[in-house]
Amino acid sequence: MRKRISEMIRIVSTNNDRKEVMSYLTSIEYMLSSRLYVDSLYQAAGDVSGNLCKGQKILDFGTGSGVFALILQDIFRDLQIFGVDTTYDQSQKDPNFKDTRTQQVKIWAEFSKKYKIEFCHFDGLYLPYPDSSFDIITACAVIEHIDPKSVRIVLKELKRVLKPNCFLFILKLPRKLSYAEFFARLLGIGCHEILFSDEEAQKIFAENGFRIEKCWKSDMVFEFPGKITNRFYFLLKKANSFLELTPFNIFAHHNNYILRNIGDL
Repeated sequence: MRKRISEMIRIVSTNNDRKEVMSYLTSIEYMLSSRLYVDSLYQAAGDVSGNLCKGQKILDFGTGSGVFALILQDIFRDLQIFGVDTTYDQSQKDPNFKDTRTQQVKIWAEFSKKYKIEFCHFDGLYLPYPDSSFDIITACAVIEHIDPKSVRIVLKELKRVLKPNCFLFILKLPRKLSYAEFFARLLGIGCHEILFSDEEAQKIFAENGFRIEKCWKSDMVFEFPGKITNRFYFLLKKANSFLELTPFNIFAHHNNYILRNIGDL
């Protein structure tokens, strides 16, 4: 396990007083226990890092636990990183997640102190930053959790706080053709209520002032539960790398986009 992830798990576990249920922090521990999942986050951060420069201001939108912001900083230390999340994820129906904000604040305080990352909450629509505040914005596994009625407002806000001609990274956006989502729904286990076809995602980005610079598919194998997938880690990792390069990637779990802010519509 990577050192920073191990430290994050320790902080999450220390602050988790609800281990007996699948609470917010328990779910974070569960996800970070999967080596394949952690690898996929580092891969996504690596895709971002090629566009990073010393001193840039980065916003990790929908930061959740803050794990992606921490990984970005782990890869590229000379950044000013900000993380923002809603006060409550409206797509999460489980009552055990109603105190998500309180649990986030606990771990954010330690992450801020240790890693100098500034976290805050917002109302889910309007971001608390001036125009053109950031050089890069990342949104990793986020858009699918936004109410469809609010997506355009949120994208316009991201466009507002992102400098003109700079990049928004939409990462790990679940696809309608994902076989993993199909089987998860069939088996009644964790799946996303909102999925995007390739055409739907491209259309909504274009309609809100972003030009797609690059798009790629990722995540061909199951990452969870970690206690099982970790046993077959090397085999699954090789299978994933191979399948992503084949026509079978039409059934990949996620799409990823590099979007350029092309200015006023």
